[in-house]
Amino acid sequence: MVTLFVEQQAATTREGETVLEACLRQGISLPFSCRDGACHACKQVAVTGDIPARAQRGLSEAEKEVGCFLPCVCMPTSDMRIAPTSSVKLYAATVIQGKEALPEGGWRILLEPTLPEACEQGQALNLRLGHGETCRRTIVNQPAEDYFLAVDIPRSDMGFMAWAAQADVDSELEIQGPYPATTKTDAPEKAKYPPTDPVLWAALQDGKLMMEILKDFYGRVYQDPLLSPYFHGATMQRSIEKVYSFMRQVCTGDNVFFGDRPRNAHHWMVISDEVYQHRENLMRECQKRAGLAPEMTERWMAIENFYRDDIIKSEPWKRTFAGVELPVDGFSEMVLDEGSICDGCGGEVAAGENVRYHLRLGTMYCPRCNTVS
Repeated sequence: MVTLFVEQQAATTREGETVLEACLRQGISLPFSCRDGACHACKQVAVTGDIPARAQRGLSEAEKEVGCFLPCVCMPTSDMRIAPTSSVKLYAATVIQGKEALPEGGWRILLEPTLPEACEQGQALNLRLGHGETCRRTIVNQPAEDYFLAVDIPRSDMGFMAWAAQADVDSELEIQGPYPATTKTDAPEKAKYPPTDPVLWAALQDGKLMMEILKDFYGRVYQDPLLSPYFHGATMQRSIEKVYSFMRQVCTGDNVFFGDRPRNAHHWMVISDEVYQHRENLMRECQKRAGLAPEMTERWMAIENFYRDDIIKSEPWKRTFAGVELPVDGFSEMVLDEGSICDGCGGEVAAGENVRYHLRLGTMYCPRCNTVS
């Protein structure tokens, strides 16, 4: 039996149990999303303890060197002391792709985007030169559109100004981040649904062809190593039905969809551009096999891409219900009015017992499972 130490708490693991499963069972909050090593949202640092090779799958060499690992696929072989990745400093080597003189003096430096996380305008980066001098600068461009990171070195920063003046294209330095933006502007609220498309609905044979496409698509999704973790605990039939009713409402305007729209439905899922594109490619292939005309495929994709910004993200969002933000993670307790089954050990829980449950997943753990040292 292995003991896990997370901040001021301790948990013990059972045979065949991952670090994440043990922590959830015993009421210790760790970030997570896919629970199968695909999204890296759960990434933590092992301050002490051995890390199985599988638990570092897909991590960079720099992350491995400082002990980063994925709790969702880590079956520990020794006691471990665990800390968040914010407790370590990860720098990535980069080079200058270009530089421009600023009108007010100073330089705009264009850097190769070598960080493992996607960056956005307004976020901050730490820059570190070869001799160790560091500074923090704000990203002033849109990296997703430009394929570089632009930061300004003002003339008031004498140390970095001297370096920037002499630096050439391909000059090397290190970057760390991104860090949250210091200010954030609220975008105007967009429509709940895109415009109806009766032409697409007719091409989908009033839903008959759509059902054929969705059955083919989800049959492949549930076998796909990159996508299947996002459907943990959801039946294939339920996934098909939800998308069918959603698309029917979008295309026809009929009030037949009663689930969450994509922002809330996917609020906890950490989904990268690569994962999103992989899913889109798979959907396109299924539509092609079903004989859907290319122009109708583009109409379908336009509906999906209407919600693209609500789906792609580097960390979970809080779910909003009736204007109130609900928690993404964490635990609460309650006394059962009726008997139930523990999600940790499968044992019976009698009415009147106090249980702990996960606020997002709804998984419930009996007193025998949720004891924390």
